[in-house]
Amino acid sequence: MALLAVAACSSDEKEAPYIERPVEQIYSEAGNAIDRGEYQKAALLFGAVEQQHPYSTWAMRAELMAAYAYYQANKYEEAIGSLDRFISLHPGNPNVAYAYYLKGLCYYEQISDVRRDQTPTVQSLKALEEVIRRFPNSPYARDAKLKIDLTRDHLAGKEMDIGRYYQSVGLNLAAMKRFRQVVDQYQSTSHVPEALHRLVEVYLSLGMLDEARKAAAVLGYNYPGSDWYQNTYDLMKDLPKPRVIPVNLSAKAPANAAAPMGAGPTGAAPTGDAAVGAAPAAGPAPAGQAAPTADAAKPADQKPADEKADKPRQEGKDRGFLGWLFGD
Repeated sequence: MALLAVAACSSDEKEAPYIERPVEQIYSEAGNAIDRGEYQKAALLFGAVEQQHPYSTWAMRAELMAAYAYYQANKYEEAIGSLDRFISLHPGNPNVAYAYYLKGLCYYEQISDVRRDQTPTVQSLKALEEVIRRFPNSPYARDAKLKIDLTRDHLAGKEMDIGRYYQSVGLNLAAMKRFRQVVDQYQSTSHVPEALHRLVEVYLSLGMLDEARKAAAVLGYNYPGSDWYQNTYDLMKDLPKPRVIPVNLSAKAPANAAAPMGAGPTGAAPTGDAAVGAAPAAGPAPAGQAAPTADAAKPADQKPADEKADKPRQEGKDRGFLGWLFGD
């Protein structure tokens, strides 16, 4: 009880007595405290402005300045509380764009290593996106866009860290989900090439060869100069190539197509006497006109055989990664 009494006396001595003063004097003293770097003291003084003179024009400024002082003192929870109160009470104030931006900074500066909880990262992303959505022409939008890119890259790094762990312990389906999320939701980040390579590894381990070829093709097309492309090429070069069915562009029309006049009942070429009307018989040409030659008697739409069909397929890496994966 004696210790409690001493502690109570000491706490009473630390508390400053409530002395009502003019608002200008308190606000000026708070501004001087900020200039000296005494941010904790400045925040308390700005709070005194709001407490003693809640209906003055200085009180609105003091709310925002108290949040700024808390932010400078790394008291992010107190700063966010002051900013939320300012935004809810003064949504039409010209400085509300700065309030949203400062709230995003409070979350942004709490972003930690990817191995830790990423709740501040998600909250920072939401707050910064709110700045761009509400105030796209404000001077804070440009910096908010830059910080959004860094925040998204951090979130992608978190997904990659979880996916690599799942892959290391053999949970390939869970790893595939994380890597696909990076490719689908964080396409502009620096983690996409590795995510595509990890997808190839996971697909190969699951026996999904077609999916592995697709992921490798996307990686080779978009990131041909990355180290992950070379690693993927080394994985895929020993796989059997997919069976490719060649397409003969000079093939005749299918049997169920409309038969030409004079054709037989089944659409086959007429023979013998039934060939009357199919091709003109060779005979004397009219006066002044040369007899048609054998080459001229060929149909006009008949094309020469495909010259590339007889050429051997070029093998190896010289044809490019996509051609190697899917054939000529």
